[in-house]
Amino acid sequence: DGKVIKNAQTTNLGKSFDSITDEMCQAQTKGFGMPHDDFTKKGGLKGMGKALGRGMVLVLSLWDDLATKMHWLDSVSPENNPDWPHDKPGVKRGPCPASGGNPHELRSMHGTATVTYSNIKVGEIDSTYGDSAIPAPAPFPRPPQPRPPQPRPPQPR
Repeated sequence: DGKVIKNAQTTNLGKSFDSITDEMCQAQTKGFGMPHDDFTKKGGLKGMGKALGRGMVLVLSLWDDLATKMHWLDSVSPENNPDWPHDKPGVKRGPCPASGGNPHELRSMHGTATVTYSNIKVGEIDSTYGDSAIPAPAPFPRPPQPRPPQPRPPQPR
């Protein structure tokens, strides 16, 4: 529909950011009290650009996590560590409760869950929406399906 949703402004890094920059990543590392700045050590955004230039594969999946119950993504992590209280920046990662995400419960309640990813576009920044967007190519035609064997007509004797 061409609707663009802007990134939210950060409010807890000492400075406001609305996009990922080297400065924002460094401020996040410092603000979250991380013991080391792995992002800068690996080359920051320039290093990320080089890695992308070598080629990467976009992977989208539906999964669960026995080790951390997905708390690293959308709850609190670490969950029960006095050095990392839930109100410390970077610990709360989303709205899900710390009691949620148990894979055994999820599998019993949603064992047949499926997902469809569609309308994915790849391109230069600001090229995948609006007037400058290039329409996605039509999907490849499906190969002909094998036909079941047909009965042979009777042969003259």
